[in-house]
Amino acid sequence: MQQLIIIFLIIIASIFVALYALLHKEIRNINNQLNTINKSKTNSKVLISSSNKEIKNLTLEINKTLEEKLKTDAKHKKMDLEIRQAIANISHDLRTPLTSIIGYIQLMEDNSLSENEKNQYINIIKKRAKSLQVLISSFYDLSRLEEKEYKFELQSVNLHDIMCDLIALSYNDFLSKKIEPNIDIDEQISLIIADENAVRRILSNLIQNMIKYSNKFIFISLKNNKNHIVMTFTNDAPNLSEDDVSHLFQRFFTADRTRSGKSTGLGLAITKELVEQMGYEIFAELSKDKLSIIIKWNLKQTP
Repeated sequence: MQQLIIIFLIIIASIFVALYALLHKEIRNINNQLNTINKSKTNSKVLISSSNKEIKNLTLEINKTLEEKLKTDAKHKKMDLEIRQAIANISHDLRTPLTSIIGYIQLMEDNSLSENEKNQYINIIKKRAKSLQVLISSFYDLSRLEEKEYKFELQSVNLHDIMCDLIALSYNDFLSKKIEPNIDIDEQISLIIADENAVRRILSNLIQNMIKYSNKFIFISLKNNKNHIVMTFTNDAPNLSEDDVSHLFQRFFTADRTRSGKSTGLGLAITKELVEQMGYEIFAELSKDKLSIIIKWNLKQTP
């Protein structure tokens, strides 16, 4: 009887030793795979053929962690690329007016210049300095918006009056481009709750954006719908692609890949942030070579 007990204990001990050895082998296999994955920085996962439930669960959690790490790494790479691109864009946009200002200052050092020529150069320098001031202000405003530090003073706002006012103020700009805008504005437009200065900036940005890029066609509408007010800004855009439209509201994006100075790519990014942070909706559509930027002002937020 005693011999049977000893044999039984030996068998049990052997089973435990075998299980421990197998478990140790599987853990070592997982460890080796993890070392390989970390060194090679691949998208591989840990693979096992174990029937052990705990080992399977451990492997599952490890693979989940690896997936999260890959996502985090990809996000950091994207952010790093965006930061580098932003720095390059800011440098370019600041350098352009600064180079112009420095150039005209150097020209003014010429003692043979007449007073009339000096005054012309001074006026140009003032304009370049003003554009530089506006640019720096735009960088600052976008930064405040993205950090949710922009303060809105909400009140009742009359979209009809603001729209008509800004269209009238843009009359000379339309004339300079030899464009007669098509305008369709309802007379009775409900009031909304918004920041009036922000609304003026939004509409001004969109009107000036149309004037800047349109060659022959501009359409502006302001219509009352059942649950919201719809504002549409449409201009011809034969060179714009669907991919361009999908990036239209990204900061520093401009369809002018050379960044020739026509646009900094900040206006629409600021416009989108202003609209959405006041609780409204803005989006862009491309149809038959015409770009439409649409804002929906939800009437649930009206006074």
